[in-house]
Amino acid sequence: MLELYHSGNTTCSKQVRQHLNEKGVPYTSRYIELWRHENLSPEYLKLNPVGVVPTLVHDGVPIINSFCIMEYIEDVFPQRPLRPADPIARAKQRLWSWLADDVHPSVANATYNQQMRARHSKLDRASVEDIARRIPAPERRERFQRTAGDGFSAAEIEAAWARIDYVLGRFDASLAPGPWTCGEFYSIADVAMLAIVARVHELRPDHLARFPRVASWRARSFDRPMVQKVYALDTEETPRRPQAVSASA
Repeated sequence: MLELYHSGNTTCSKQVRQHLNEKGVPYTSRYIELWRHENLSPEYLKLNPVGVVPTLVHDGVPIINSFCIMEYIEDVFPQRPLRPADPIARAKQRLWSWLADDVHPSVANATYNQQMRARHSKLDRASVEDIARRIPAPERRERFQRTAGDGFSAAEIEAAWARIDYVLGRFDASLAPGPWTCGEFYSIADVAMLAIVARVHELRPDHLARFPRVASWRARSFDRPMVQKVYALDTEETPRRPQAVSASA
């Protein structure tokens, strides 16, 4: 049995949902409502001690971190492979899958500061302290506390965007052979990077004009039916859905 604990708008949830859908692997959807902090419940923390989504549970065994989850899925479900057979192409695929994970904290800081600060700043002090106490990872606890307070400074946000632009610049150059990250082969790297690039476009719609190959790659990606299906859930306010076996949640 395959269960996916996930939420609507998180970049990492989108990565794993798209990956499962691209491969046609059915799973049971376990929706975690982040606004209610269900990811910090004692029950969920037993599955994922970091207190984040997604978590994949396969026959009762939890797998965490979207990068690791996607590698695991490829190992266990070899049909419709999204890992290239060629070792050099596979190394490139793993590099960009990892870089999507590596740049994620900078994207998260920009996202929290721009999209979540208004909501977090309305919390009273007791609520902030209670939520912060339950967040296991120190860097995530600090991010929440900062956005519940004065937010990140302009210099810190500028540094986050500088890191994002560094990765996007490298990605733009890497896409030169195209049409996908590993040439003609659509891979996990495309799945992983799309969530990052889509969030950048969401935060700053004109920003990808600096990276024309990335902008064209994003447009091609959104022509894929599985991308359209997964990214249609592009809101944290997605209503709780029934826990049903699905390959399209």
